[in-house]
Amino acid sequence: MKKRQMVTFLMAVFFLVFASLAVQCTKTQTNKQDTRVRDMAITGEIDQIRHNYIIRAKKPSMIIFTVLNPDPKILDEYVKTGKTVDVDVRIVSGDNVDIMTIDGKEYSQKIK
Repeated sequence: MKKRQMVTFLMAVFFLVFASLAVQCTKTQTNKQDTRVRDMAITGEIDQIRHNYIIRAKKPSMIIFTVLNPDPKILDEYVKTGKTVDVDVRIVSGDNVDIMTIDGKEYSQKIK
């Protein structure tokens, strides 16, 4: 009977150690994903809907990004002309982006 209890005890300890390592590994992977900064190059048109500025992307195709750091002094000219521009952005969350450069020029609006 003692041998059986010892085997059960060792199996329980092994299971708890294995489970805690699995949880720790999952937490480490999640933390790495949260701190990763993602930059992206977009080719598209800048437009305004209500009071928000958006980028209608052609590359990557058919995606609409919301600009979180709008500067009307700069963006209104692109809205009026409707020309396709190259925009480098930093993805904040989902399809919400901060503009870094437009047509190779540094975007002057400070990122919030």
